[in-house]
Amino acid sequence: MRHAVKTRMHAKPDLDRIRRSMELVARFAPDRPAGVTVRSAGLAGVPVEWNAPSGLVTDRRILYLHGGGFVSGSPRTHRGIAGRIARGAAARVAVIDYRLAPEHPFPAGLDDAAAAYRALLDRGVSPRRLAIVGDSAGGNLVFALLLKLKAEGVAMPAAAVAMSPFVDMTGSGESLRANAALDPLLHVEGLPAVIGAYAPHCDPKNPLLSPLFGDLGGLPACLIQCGSDEILRDDAVRMQRALQASGVPAELEVWSEMPHVWQAFARIIPEARTALDRICRFLRERLPDEDAAQRAA
Repeated sequence: MRHAVKTRMHAKPDLDRIRRSMELVARFAPDRPAGVTVRSAGLAGVPVEWNAPSGLVTDRRILYLHGGGFVSGSPRTHRGIAGRIARGAAARVAVIDYRLAPEHPFPAGLDDAAAAYRALLDRGVSPRRLAIVGDSAGGNLVFALLLKLKAEGVAMPAAAVAMSPFVDMTGSGESLRANAALDPLLHVEGLPAVIGAYAPHCDPKNPLLSPLFGDLGGLPACLIQCGSDEILRDDAVRMQRALQASGVPAELEVWSEMPHVWQAFARIIPEARTALDRICRFLRERLPDEDAAQRAA
């Protein structure tokens, strides 16, 4: 990770190199875990990859928002983590191929996420059996989407999960400095360029860019995971505190010596498998599966 990604995240990163690095890092995760089927589709014109447990009928749905600094990543790079969540949570997981910056700056990616979410509701998916999950920049989009849905009066999902979320674009987290050398993946000096690509000339305190500063009351139950050594650790810590202060049930897990979005490396890191098991248990508890109940009856 230090060689393939962090060395490319300097003050003036080459976005093409970052995108190639994301593809390189994704090779450490299996494209499709055993027992999972993948098919391409669309939601309100947004390309989607559905990951589903093979042979399982379930009405649980998860909208997955992938990471990649808003400038990279795709459903393909996240098949491993999405497939493991689909299998472990007994749910169908839709990974959307939202538009990337700088070609499509804010709010393009957020608008795609909102369109896909509304399309799921329009297709009859119950919000009680729907969750939003994301990692890194996708974790930002998880909370930004929830704030957008709240402002527009759209029914909230039953739960949300964010892995190493990037929720403060003002750069006020102490871990940005304290963990600058420890973090094996993210480079502090590269963040301004990524933010500039995604949200040029925007106020970084806009809650749809920095959800940490939003009105979080009324959001669904959340689970947040982060690593102790990553520069975004304090984003996760402060987000959980802000959610709790707003009356939102929010759990935080800070995993010792884990890097940014270590869950993606479940094939080689035991702690990644354990963390994903925890996420899947949280999702199963929060999303009742009525089809399974009816079959049991």
